[in-house]
Amino acid sequence: PSAFSLLPRVSAPGCATFSCDDIDYSGRNLTKEFYTKGSLKRANFSNSNLAGVTLFGADLSGANFTGADLTNANIGQCNLTGTIFTDANLSGAIVSGANMDDVGDINGSDWTDVIVRKDINVKLCKKSPQGMNAVTGNPTALSLFCD
Repeated sequence: PSAFSLLPRVSAPGCATFSCDDIDYSGRNLTKEFYTKGSLKRANFSNSNLAGVTLFGADLSGANFTGADLTNANIGQCNLTGTIFTDANLSGAIVSGANMDDVGDINGSDWTDVIVRKDINVKLCKKSPQGMNAVTGNPTALSLFCD
């Protein structure tokens, strides 16, 4: 690989440099985008395909991922305060180091194969998650191993 291919990629729409807060990304295929360390507060990603996308370190507080495909996405070290994951598919996503202390609605989301710290998992389960993911058919509580 060339020296240039080893450099970290810049956030797609310049979100690492400029604010992408409140932008509507809903219903889009965003699999070729990168939002590393971007400011995406209250952004709307509902029903978007973000499979494998890197959002590492982004501020996603208040963002809406309702019905989004986040399969194998990297949301590690993101601020997920108030972030909505209703009916989202997070199967295999990376969430290590993310601020998940006060995450928003998670009903209907699938967390299969997502490694979540035990204390965060307890907080997610205390939300008494309901529903089953429409795409995978997996119940939210079961995918989080809630008792």
